Amino acid sequence: MGPFPMAISTLGSLGDLLPVPWLEAGAPPLEIDVGCHKGLFLIDMALRFPERNFLGIELQAERVEKTRRKIRRRGLVNAVVAQAEGLAALEGLPRECAAYIHVLFPDPWPKRRHNVRRLVQGRFLEAAHRVLETEGILRLVTDDRDYAVAMEKAVENCSGLARSESESRIYPPTEFQKKFSGEAHAMHVLELEKVVSGTSLS
Repeated sequence: MGPFPMAISTLGSLGDLLPVPWLEAGAPPLEIDVGCHKGLFLIDMALRFPERNFLGIELQAERVEKTRRKIRRRGLVNAVVAQAEGLAALEGLPRECAAYIHVLFPDPWPKRRHNVRRLVQGRFLEAAHRVLETEGILRLVTDDRDYAVAMEKAVENCSGLARSESESRIYPPTEFQKKFSGEAHAMHVLELEKVVSGTSLS
């Protein structure tokens, strides 16, 4: 279970998602990986940035346990993973608690009748806006062009999120990128910053 107690499948309280010390004043910056799969990106980031805390959100129990085993093996105290649905997790977190939210290759639900199941829509962007601190970054990455276009359209209606012009970090690959390395998968990256104005999203 890692260095802190974590609930396996409930969102009964904020402590189910974050270790209590991470919620205290002066805690290290928090980054959230929504849909962390088996934790490759999450763990690589925790190793690269030991001065930051990393929360992985993953719905599938088997993936959550695999990630927790990897965290234990590496002795990481700045990474945890919670079993939860991405939107529900963000809506259960405290306001302005995160410096970054990463959404990497979410399920594109390519069939038109399934588009409503896509994660990145108005309600999700509203939740991300609430959770991000001012000037925090929401990073959306997909290889699906139609989904990328839909993301762009959804963001157009968000008064509190603007394109980031200062984001320059180099990121480790995800499981998806490793699996399809060498194949022609164009990446669409949308990096958004929470701006001071715009206190609500439509």
